[in-house]
Amino acid sequence: MTSTGIGSVFDSAATEYAEVSPLLWDRIGEATVTAAQIQPGERVLDVCCGAGASAIPAAQATGPQGQVDAIDLAAELLAQGRRRAALEGLDNARFIQADATTWEPHEGHLYDVVQCVHGVFLLPDMDASASRLAGLLRSGGRLVITTWAEGAIEDLGRLFTEAVERVRDVQIGPPPSKQAVSRIDTEQKLVAWLTARGLTQVTVTRAPLRIPLDPMLSWRIALGSGFRGMLTGLDEFTVERVRTTFQHLRSERKMDELDATSLVGTGISE
Repeated sequence: MTSTGIGSVFDSAATEYAEVSPLLWDRIGEATVTAAQIQPGERVLDVCCGAGASAIPAAQATGPQGQVDAIDLAAELLAQGRRRAALEGLDNARFIQADATTWEPHEGHLYDVVQCVHGVFLLPDMDASASRLAGLLRSGGRLVITTWAEGAIEDLGRLFTEAVERVRDVQIGPPPSKQAVSRIDTEQKLVAWLTARGLTQVTVTRAPLRIPLDPMLSWRIALGSGFRGMLTGLDEFTVERVRTTFQHLRSERKMDELDATSLVGTGISE
């Protein structure tokens, strides 16, 4: 999927994204900022920032003397982030529509922290993109990458994919991001991958998260995530058939809980 396509998917998911954020995205964002140990006065780049789940707590941590540049391709999510920052009185957070693969720091000022929560595996050429992001850090700065732990969110994605396949009578197969995620979904893999990006003193923090599911919440989470891309181009009648099929499968398989455990990897730039 192109960068424009990814932005469009998350723009269409904006409403549901906001609805599930307090239970899902915000909790992961807060865990990321805690692991990043952001200090007052630091300059932070938040890549694939969405509606600010990690950018908002980062702006709170760095305080009025610091700065958070939050970038994403999804205009609707960025608008949510700006509203959240305004409500929190955070003048130090800028939400900017920009491509992470071409972003340059303002006036060449490098960052103390570059963080990317559940977005690095969506970037074209994950290895090259992450290495480029590491290059935006000052010496001694931290690159912080949050990804799904092995097995996390897979059951939901598998059921959603099966529902779409049954309704459309097609074989979809796993998205390209699935292979990328599988390369960094354990502590050992993530340490090795960040080390290969030229980072030192790499540590990984596991952030357990399990969310009880009911029919409404499970559907909203599916629609408020990248899984929504599988519905692109479908009319309302077909989407409703997917929803009905998805809920039938969820009930049949007794999936009453979502494992949304994340891994937060942090490495130091030389």
